[in-house]
Amino acid sequence: MTVPILGFITGILIGLTGTGGGSVLTPLLLLFTPYPALVVIGTDLVMGVVTKLVGFVEHWRLGKIYWRLAGYIILGSLPGSLLGILLIHFLKGHLSAAHLDASLKVFVGLALFAASLSLPYVRKRKMELAGKRPAAPQPHSAPWSFFAVGAVVGFLVAVTSVGSGSLLMVFMLMMVPLPIAELVGTDIMLGLATTVLAGSLHFWMGHFNQHLFLGLVAGSLPGVLVGSWFSHRIPERYFGWLLSILYFSLGARLLLS
Repeated sequence: MTVPILGFITGILIGLTGTGGGSVLTPLLLLFTPYPALVVIGTDLVMGVVTKLVGFVEHWRLGKIYWRLAGYIILGSLPGSLLGILLIHFLKGHLSAAHLDASLKVFVGLALFAASLSLPYVRKRKMELAGKRPAAPQPHSAPWSFFAVGAVVGFLVAVTSVGSGSLLMVFMLMMVPLPIAELVGTDIMLGLATTVLAGSLHFWMGHFNQHLFLGLVAGSLPGVLVGSWFSHRIPERYFGWLLSILYFSLGARLLLS
């Protein structure tokens, strides 16, 4: 029953905040289940494809995706994801299973620290932009910067399954003068593209467990419904610091385990 419960907890966070899939589920599975790190990361990425696909379709229907901005970042995420997979392939050939497991936990822990430290900035930036009139983003003015963002996020997603939501949104808030609500659809679309590639490569390399996947689906789907219901009843301001503390705690736990 551990896996469905962890999926339910993560689903609630996703429903409440729109983030938390890889950033919460991966470290929880690494800490509380016996599955190897590669299997956890690969299965979590496949799970991420399912959850992000639903959000992408809805935001596409609403016209909340900036395709030019997304195109530049996706072009960077493709080589970034491939580089991450190549790094894992290299580590598999040069490290024992135990050492590889420990190395991946360090990668995940460091990515969580980065997410925890960036979330307060996201909240501050969101408050600064609140109420401002949206303007169309101009990614063509600095295409290489968006390409580099995509490469970094794609690499992190492939190696740790962390980054497609929380870290990508941080980068976009820094670089695009739009309120966070205007970027959510683009963020989900970019996360979907990155997780499809990284998840497919992990699946092809055998880093997938069907029983783990089905247990996560059974727990996360009702959790998302519960979290979505509460999201309209609990003020959003409480969740930025909650996630930041959670990411920091999970990262520290992984690094010390």
